Amino acid sequence: MYMGMKIIDGHVHCAQQTDPAVLEALLTRTGTDMANIAACAHSRALSLTPQALAMKKLWPGRFYVFGSLDVSGYYLHADALGAHMAQYAARMAQAGCDGIKMLEGKPQMRRKHPVPAFDDARWEAFWAWAEETGTPILWHVNDPENFWDSEHAPAFAVQQGWLYDDSYVNNEAQYAEVLNVLARHPALRIDFAHFFFMSAQLDRLDDILSRYGNVCVDLTPGIEMYENFSAGIDRARAFFERWHGRIIYGTDIGGRCILMGEDKAFDERENLRRPEIVREFLTLDGEREIASDGHFLIKRAPFIMRGLGLRGERLGEILGGNFARFAGTPAAVNGAAVLDECARLRARLGEMDAKYPDFSPDYSVAEYAERIFAEN
Repeated sequence: MYMGMKIIDGHVHCAQQTDPAVLEALLTRTGTDMANIAACAHSRALSLTPQALAMKKLWPGRFYVFGSLDVSGYYLHADALGAHMAQYAARMAQAGCDGIKMLEGKPQMRRKHPVPAFDDARWEAFWAWAEETGTPILWHVNDPENFWDSEHAPAFAVQQGWLYDDSYVNNEAQYAEVLNVLARHPALRIDFAHFFFMSAQLDRLDDILSRYGNVCVDLTPGIEMYENFSAGIDRARAFFERWHGRIIYGTDIGGRCILMGEDKAFDERENLRRPEIVREFLTLDGEREIASDGHFLIKRAPFIMRGLGLRGERLGEILGGNFARFAGTPAAVNGAAVLDECARLRARLGEMDAKYPDFSPDYSVAEYAERIFAEN
């Protein structure tokens, strides 16, 4: 079925506690030719980007890297945030990053850190830089809409602390911020993760894609996306037929380790299940029951998944071609620039530690990258 197709997973993660070789081996097992490491911002390490660039160095031709923004910027450079983030992102590109990963739209991150509204003037220099340079951005905005609804939030979300009250950013308010940014900077190249959490609002998403020609969406689960598609499969098929060139394959392999913290081990079964589910939805010609397997991704009531039955060119575009066009040719890793950034990272960690007594710096990412680039 996949013969002749280059499969590129546009959305994977490697937490600092995960052995990079374990992630690479799992990608091999799943027949994934290349993957984009979305190097998230981190509350204690500040950024996982140096580790991701080290992996790109260790496995040439295997990885893209979308580097995070600098968490310390929200504290140390708040008055000139946009300019600081633009300068930081430019250095990441020089070091070998292929784009930017923004987790800032996840409600938990907006609550934990002083991230301004995205249409606030403090962001403007960053958006202008990203538009001018054509830098691709993988952006997590919101979460499933029922996470804001105490009567309909799924049990697993409540257990994980993902029931959002008024202390979190409102999902519609955040959509408005993002659409204001796009209205001001319509040429921005954005891949909205998790289908922009609009899998149940395809008419609305259709309008956004119609207005902004550089916007894409990715298929990275939450499993609710596939339940929503299945509930209205005819509408989903029409949407995929129209926008097949703007839909990117992604799985979120390794993502739970990022969200759950340093004590969360890499769950091999759950991470193998992610590409299985996404590919099965794309290729299934018919329907079948998806039942809980006891692991995080499908820890829920059974539902009937109906597939798209894709084959050939359309399938190949979604599984790899669209991301390759979105991200371009992978950048070469600049070891000297990575080591320079590790030194800057150490300085920022020290500054945060001195200024904020409750901050507990994590130097492990810098240490790992320094070791890899010193040895290679």
